[in-house]
Amino acid sequence: MADKKQTIVIKRITAAAHGGHGGAWKVAYADFVTAMMCFFLVMWLMGADEEKKAEIAHYFNHPNTPWKNGRDPHSETTTPLGERQGAGDSILNGLEGQTPSEMIEKPVRPVPEELEANRRLSEVVTEMMDGKAYAVDANVEYMKFSLPDSAFFEDGKTELSEDAGSFLEKIGELFKGYKGNITIDVHTDNNAKSLGDSSSAFEFGMTRAVALMKYFVNKGTVEDGRIVPTSSGPTRAFTSNSTPEGQAKNRRIEFTLSPKRAL
Repeated sequence: MADKKQTIVIKRITAAAHGGHGGAWKVAYADFVTAMMCFFLVMWLMGADEEKKAEIAHYFNHPNTPWKNGRDPHSETTTPLGERQGAGDSILNGLEGQTPSEMIEKPVRPVPEELEANRRLSEVVTEMMDGKAYAVDANVEYMKFSLPDSAFFEDGKTELSEDAGSFLEKIGELFKGYKGNITIDVHTDNNAKSLGDSSSAFEFGMTRAVALMKYFVNKGTVEDGRIVPTSSGPTRAFTSNSTPEGQAKNRRIEFTLSPKRAL
């Protein structure tokens, strides 16, 4: 007997949408709850005392000033939210560029001892060098300053000049009282004529740095292990090399004093 093929019937049931199961009621309910909240807020305000009403009115009229024991004396002018003025650099800044967080008295943070010591050292350097020092920088890790190469060397020379004595003595006095490490970094400009007979700016700078290191070590000012000579050549220009004045600024001797390590 032949096999009978069974007919496969696919029954598709389409569910009808019912309005009662939609989400429109949630929107209506949310509006109702919001209206009730506003109603109870108004009722609460009507029953509040005058002091509380003044605080709330102050907040909405002066959102950029806190309430301090009554009406803020700096808030005589009504400035609602959205009408802020001043030198602020963002929309969050209020009158005169101040934000509420800036008006709150903040605890004074103690300055780290290393930073304070390096700041005092930078002041001593500025005074000792009679205004010749520049690019003075002091932070927690180090204090650095620069002097023109003419204070120690003649143009294109790597030997200390006869006129370098006054600056060498002043720096020697500074180094004597310092217990950290010292780096002598010699910088050049981009003019090959300033290198004299040397063909390499880095070799030229290193020769000068070693000459300065030997002077301080031989004088007993600094121990050999605490002073490091180095040369940056023209790679870290202090200013533009487009003028003779700028080139003179870039031909500098940079001293870095670090309490932990030489940089």
